Amino acid sequence: TQTGEDAPPPQEWTLRVTAPATLDQVPVAVRHHSLGVSYYLRHDEQGVRRMATRMDIEEEPTPEKEPLWVLKAPYTVGTEWTTPTVPYLLQRRNEHPRDLKHTHKALMTWRIAAVDELVALADGHTLQPCLRVEGQARLNLYTDPVNGFTDVPLLSREWYCQGHGLVKFEREEKVPPGFLTGGLLSAEW
Repeated sequence: TQTGEDAPPPQEWTLRVTAPATLDQVPVAVRHHSLGVSYYLRHDEQGVRRMATRMDIEEEPTPEKEPLWVLKAPYTVGTEWTTPTVPYLLQRRNEHPRDLKHTHKALMTWRIAAVDELVALADGHTLQPCLRVEGQARLNLYTDPVNGFTDVPLLSREWYCQGHGLVKFEREEKVPPGFLTGGLLSAEW
């Protein structure tokens, strides 16, 4: 579900993890998103890293230049890491291309904020124990003539529950009224 100006109607996504595979002779899990992309994830004592991605139209996965952390061990409150990100929701109101994801990048700092969280899902199910991971990045953008350049926060929250994996996700990108629009994207299992 996305909220904000010009938000599309709610969508249903499917995430599925296929049987273990290998990538460059290294065991990986492949998480496929119904929007047409597969993520090749390696899990070891250091944590979980994204090693490659593959779009449905591609024959072979494209390796990451550097593996990207999804979750970094130890799985304790305070563990931090960084990954590059792009805005998911920020758009130009009157210019094209509207999406800023094609032109802007930021470095997101992630932190494990909780390790035994109870997650209540909209369907009434509750899951525990869950890790709550929070990410924060900033983009310095020209938002309007009054505010000029503004540090726009990109905020992410993810919940990973034991035995289930990623069960809930939120991305918040709010901007002052002006040249840009933002919003909140939330998804849950």
